[in-house]
Amino acid sequence: MALVVGLDIGTSAVRAAEIDPTSNPPALSAYGQAGLPPGAIVDGEVQDSAAVADAIRRLWENGGFVETSVVVGVAGLRAITREMDLPYVPDEEVDMAVRFQAEEVIPFPAERTVFSTQVLADYNAPDGTAMRRVLVAAAHRDLVDGVVNAIEAAGLEVAGVDLVSSALVRAIMIGGGSMGYGPGGYPGAGLADQPEAIVSVGAGLTVVVVHQGGRPQFVRTIGTAGNAATAAISSTLDLPMSDAEAVKRRLGEPTPQVQAAEKAVQPVLTELVNEIRNSVQFFASLPGRAPIARILVTGGGAQLRGFFEQLQTETRMQVVPISPLSRLDTTQLQAPITAEQFRLMDPVLATPVGLALPETLPGAKKFNLVPAEVLERAEQRRLKRYAITGGVAALVLIVAFSGWRFWQVHQANSSIASLRASVASLNAQEVRYDPVVRATKAVGTSTLQARDVAEHAVDWPAVLDAIGPLTPANLSIVKFDGTATFGSPSTTSSTSTSSTSSSTSTDIGQITASCSGTGTGFSLASEWIDGVGSSKLFDTPLVPSVAVAGGTVTFTSTVGITPAASLAHNPNYK
Repeated sequence: MALVVGLDIGTSAVRAAEIDPTSNPPALSAYGQAGLPPGAIVDGEVQDSAAVADAIRRLWENGGFVETSVVVGVAGLRAITREMDLPYVPDEEVDMAVRFQAEEVIPFPAERTVFSTQVLADYNAPDGTAMRRVLVAAAHRDLVDGVVNAIEAAGLEVAGVDLVSSALVRAIMIGGGSMGYGPGGYPGAGLADQPEAIVSVGAGLTVVVVHQGGRPQFVRTIGTAGNAATAAISSTLDLPMSDAEAVKRRLGEPTPQVQAAEKAVQPVLTELVNEIRNSVQFFASLPGRAPIARILVTGGGAQLRGFFEQLQTETRMQVVPISPLSRLDTTQLQAPITAEQFRLMDPVLATPVGLALPETLPGAKKFNLVPAEVLERAEQRRLKRYAITGGVAALVLIVAFSGWRFWQVHQANSSIASLRASVASLNAQEVRYDPVVRATKAVGTSTLQARDVAEHAVDWPAVLDAIGPLTPANLSIVKFDGTATFGSPSTTSSTSTSSTSSSTSTDIGQITASCSGTGTGFSLASEWIDGVGSSKLFDTPLVPSVAVAGGTVTFTSTVGITPAASLAHNPNYK
């Protein structure tokens, strides 16, 4: 099961959803949220990295997540999408072409901007010039670095950085079609070819994205959201923000305090609805755009009393809530979702669910705003884990093989001891029968066989104990294969990076070691050759070639094992 975790770092909480996107429908295996202190996230940007990292750690400790690699979303005034028309260039050159023209459409300095692109369409201009229409995702480096640093501080890896707006589109396209649920079922069949507006009202930001058939066409971030209503109640009633939030959830009750709170919230509600209406109307005014069919709403801030009704009145459009949980397979969860859990989590899971899902557009790649050095750090950590795992596996195999060889020799010595006891008993008697003579000859033959075993069998524990200290400190053996010639060695020769040598006909075995470390390639290989070759147990190692990639040096070496490493030299086996 290939699990992907989408992580949404919002103004008031961090939320995550772990999904198997290969199942049909996608299967939700874990989800959860952890609260953030006020001011940790402002306008989508991390202000208190330690607080965000602590919340992510708590989320992983309590959420039952398997994966430690995440796709995180970014939103705010410094995360945008733009369409660009370029003269036709191959796919691998699109990013470079966009960077050359970035100053025309991106309001951030190019050197402080992370780009990612999707090719929307190829077409011919009126003069016949081949053109490409490209959707560009761009984020200021400070915005991306903030979330990446907090995630890595929590002990997780960043596999991708995507726009929240793109994640919202994917969340509503689960199963290949748009969704929305209101009273009476599923309204919206037959609307797939018309633009839809998705409105996500969070605590600090409201994201408006218009898409058509899963392709984003317009994105706007509004700085008014749920916290603005809480702040209005706090100011009017002179309450702490936490108490004001509790009062906000009681709007509609016929008490003087709640009625006063509702009056305080109304200007904020009106401002938010007007901003959303203006965004929708602006899109409709663009040339060549089809009219918006309906508005799909999600987010915890959208639960504000009167929001749906006022938005529908002002826009004169159908307004329905998004329910991503209704489109997921939840049977893989450790415990079934209760009705109360569904009510609380469904409005806030659209973003993390969409982040975990693959791109729905045929042939389109998912946006990824991860800086190159972050990907390189993640790759180095993976290589280190593989090296440690491989070393442990090799050690286990060596110990097991050595134990088996020890048992073989022990059995041979036991047989010899038994035969010697028999001979001693027979020698005390008068030689009367030929079987006694035959037994004596058999003892002599077995003794010679056991001596031959001891002289030509490799003492693998001694080999392992010897090669470890001889290995350079910044080099690890990630794979170790040992072969015993056991009396019939083959003579081989090869050229190393620093000298030419060959195993001799008297060698009793050979080691093939795959090594990995950090340093200068030929220098590290030379240290290995000099160190291992200094022992009387080994011939000079052979290193046919050395590979260096991203500061990591890898090579495979063969080493002949001399008779000095045979069991005959181990007093414990005599």
